[in-house]
Amino acid sequence: MDSLLSVEESAFKRSLNDRIRGIWTRAKWPPLTTVVQKTIGAVDVATLKADKAVQIDNATDLFDVHAVYDRNPYSDNNAKEIEFRLIGDYLVLPNKTPETSVFVVGTQVPSTDYGNTELNIPQFMDRMLLAFCLSGYYRADGQNDKALAEEQRAEEYFVQELDRFERMESQNQIKVGTYPTYYTSLLVRQTTV
Repeated sequence: MDSLLSVEESAFKRSLNDRIRGIWTRAKWPPLTTVVQKTIGAVDVATLKADKAVQIDNATDLFDVHAVYDRNPYSDNNAKEIEFRLIGDYLVLPNKTPETSVFVVGTQVPSTDYGNTELNIPQFMDRMLLAFCLSGYYRADGQNDKALAEEQRAEEYFVQELDRFERMESQNQIKVGTYPTYYTSLLVRQTTV
């Protein structure tokens, strides 16, 4: 097999980074979740005035925001979720919020340099990425039927990984056992008579 031309290599890396970012943002993947403590401050800019806000634009530690808590929810069972709004570059909190800092649960920032300096692709993405890359190859080669089949396979892998993480997360839920009733209900008696 011939080695890639520099144009092909850069196109492949752009496609790889685009696919990773697409997978990254389509779901709340547990391995990509992070908790970051942020300091609350007042904001007075032309587009926003707020007493309690956190700047998140161009944050190097958060990509998407899922929830905000008064304490770290992974280490403190008494952590309470705080409502928030995303306005412009800021996470705006209610004025009644007594805290001076909050814990923001969100997604880590994906690298934009996979294939060059960043080589650690999250493992759960490997099958999806292989299928998506093969689909791109087939599409570039004019084999659209094979490309469509590979895209469908990649979507199947995506659903399988989501199911796997949902199963793993459900292991931590408390299962409550119920006892069967020994007496027939009034509804059952009325329908059988």
